[in-house]
Amino acid sequence: MAIEDFPILAGRLRQVQTGKLEVVVDSDNLNIPKFTEIQSSIDFDKYEAANFNPALLPTGAVKPTAFLRGGFQEENIKLADICIVRLKDCGGVVLSVSIAHAVVDGYGFNLFMHRWAEINKKLVADNTATDLGVSNVVYSRSILQKAVPTPQKPCLSVLHNMYIPSSYLSRLFAWVSPGIRGTIFDSIHAFADISISCFHVSRETLDQLRQSVKKNSSTNLRISDNDVLMAAITIAYAQSILKHESERTNTGLASWLKSAFLGSSSKNPKNFVTAEAADIRHRIPNGNLENYSGNSAISMMVHSPIELLQIPASSEALTQVALGVRKSTNEITSEYIAQSIHEAESESDFVFRPLVHNTFVAERMMVTNLSRFTFYTTDFGWGIPQFVGPVNAKFPKFTWFYPAHPSKGGIYIHLNDYSNILQQMQTNSFWTEISDFVY
Repeated sequence: MAIEDFPILAGRLRQVQTGKLEVVVDSDNLNIPKFTEIQSSIDFDKYEAANFNPALLPTGAVKPTAFLRGGFQEENIKLADICIVRLKDCGGVVLSVSIAHAVVDGYGFNLFMHRWAEINKKLVADNTATDLGVSNVVYSRSILQKAVPTPQKPCLSVLHNMYIPSSYLSRLFAWVSPGIRGTIFDSIHAFADISISCFHVSRETLDQLRQSVKKNSSTNLRISDNDVLMAAITIAYAQSILKHESERTNTGLASWLKSAFLGSSSKNPKNFVTAEAADIRHRIPNGNLENYSGNSAISMMVHSPIELLQIPASSEALTQVALGVRKSTNEITSEYIAQSIHEAESESDFVFRPLVHNTFVAERMMVTNLSRFTFYTTDFGWGIPQFVGPVNAKFPKFTWFYPAHPSKGGIYIHLNDYSNILQQMQTNSFWTEISDFVY
């Protein structure tokens, strides 16, 4: 029933031109989401004692990939993959839901989960799903295209710094089909030692960090939790990366590939780049995008001097990086949005450039902040979740901010990366001072 409100999840991908996809929903040829159930040998108490580490789930319960898969023909790719893991002795269930980023972003994912839970809760209560009302979710990208203004100026200087140069690899990935592209990316990282770690930053610590930044700032800019968290993870992660890089020799085939595919953009970077997905729904005046479930995120780039990050962390360094985050956030104006969307839709390999860049350039990280999403009000009829978080996507340098359970408060930081980098993070003195290791 939830799929009826989100029919795009039963659509089929079609590549209409290089780097461009469309989703076709044919009622006579639906692409029904994959649904599986798996029995686990562990009970809820053991899973809870392990802080809900997804590594304990049975093989097949999670889909460790950041890319579309399902064969070389894009129309065979499932846009939604759902797995229910039943814990031992009927102790509970783990719901693993994977939806293609090509059709929803985090906001749209949250809309779907709430609608599904709303329907199921009604069925649990009285075995009927009547009187639920009509869903007003909109998935057609045309509503976004109508809301985004036309660029009025030449490309802003801040966008010049944001865009990553095109490369042989990014153009290749734009040319091949989504299935082949996913297979290639999965193969690149299949044998890499990539895992996921989770850290918890308490509400008290967040407040202390914000107060420290305000105290050391000479401006009257508003400082948010996101500004502080982005600054903190940038400092700790950059220090971990730089320490790791200083202990290895970047020579041979890897160095040649890095230079050949990325050119000068990969040589001796002066800045550490933290890229964050910024939702534009509430940033377009009268855009009426609150019911849009598709992708409406653009990239926000924060450039922090590597020289600043090489010294021991301090309140002054945290303040400088946090103010850089705030400055980048404030630059997301209507014109910035218009130019970002225009560039993304005019350059066929635009979305693949950061993926290629991320693979070869150490001084870079991607962040998605989901900490404001109402995951813990998603009730299927048996109460709210005990834990919500991502699984190992098998792709490095990805970080997610998730809300912690209401009884705990604060924010979970999930970091997907190479195991040796995660080990550096777990011993970074600044990071261990402000966060607790979860798994």
